[in-house]
Amino acid sequence: MTLPRLNRRSMLQGIMAAGALSSLPTTRAKAATKPLSLLTNWYAQAEHGGYYQAAEDGLYAQQDLDVSIQMGGPQMNMTQLLMAGQCDIAIMQGEEAIRCAIQGIPAVAIGTTFQKGVGGLMTHPDIHDISQLKGHPILISSEGRASFWVWLKKRYGFTEDQVHPYTYNLQPFAFNPQMAMQAFVSSEPYGAKKAGIPFNFFLLDDLGYAAYGNVLMVSRKTLEERGPELRKFIAASSEGWKRYIFGDASKGDAAIRKANPDMSADQLVWSRQKLRDIKALGAPGAPIMTMNDERWKRIYDIQLAAQLVPENPQWKSAYTLDCVRDGLATVPA
Repeated sequence: MTLPRLNRRSMLQGIMAAGALSSLPTTRAKAATKPLSLLTNWYAQAEHGGYYQAAEDGLYAQQDLDVSIQMGGPQMNMTQLLMAGQCDIAIMQGEEAIRCAIQGIPAVAIGTTFQKGVGGLMTHPDIHDISQLKGHPILISSEGRASFWVWLKKRYGFTEDQVHPYTYNLQPFAFNPQMAMQAFVSSEPYGAKKAGIPFNFFLLDDLGYAAYGNVLMVSRKTLEERGPELRKFIAASSEGWKRYIFGDASKGDAAIRKANPDMSADQLVWSRQKLRDIKALGAPGAPIMTMNDERWKRIYDIQLAAQLVPENPQWKSAYTLDCVRDGLATVPA
């Protein structure tokens, strides 16, 4: 059996962070104001769909915003690019926001795409509980080894010799019935399903690893200078996400596939359904892209207990709720 790598994930391995953006496709929604650029954390996919939908439906233009969506890829240091002014907004993770705050990096989270992390572990179907993975080889990326893997080891008694490099390739998983691998609910399981590989999937959030998924980060300078525009951007994006996940997503899908031709229409449909299934945008009636103090405190406490961050009150500067107080679309009933 020969299985392709997943969604061009190795295409840009040689890109240097400082110069990575100039060669990647950009989707733009034009208006009269100074451009506002969004850098995604991967190739265009359903996990970015609400932003593409907002651009294609003219929601940014209605707010008098000139928004460009720049597609990310591997080997990109998102914090470095954000701090260097290569983008105005970067999609990162909540854990990274906390680390930046503690390290004194002037970056701040202004909203979140998903109310939970969309990552987890994919196992063979004989595994019915994560604790059964003791002694099994597990494919984990370098980023995962520095975050959720540390928490998993402490919680389930896993050992470092279980870890093997994750190369965005299903073949090791397919050919080793003992192996598990990190995965995103809307991505790798689709590849396994298409290849006819039976699997179980365990969402990290369900296991107790609290996180916000695909957080929007800006520099403090951008927040201070362009706060009103950022609030408009999040309001328009929240409506874009409502339409993309619960409405007619055809325009958003077309824009994604234009930016990333390797993304199939079938996968986009499948991924949207998975995001609905796990209530990634929140429960019915919840404001889309909102955040709250209680969730951030839980994220910090988990990172602290796993010794991923030191105890430091500066962590509270990781986020602001000012941009998610008004005008947000809500999850349909």
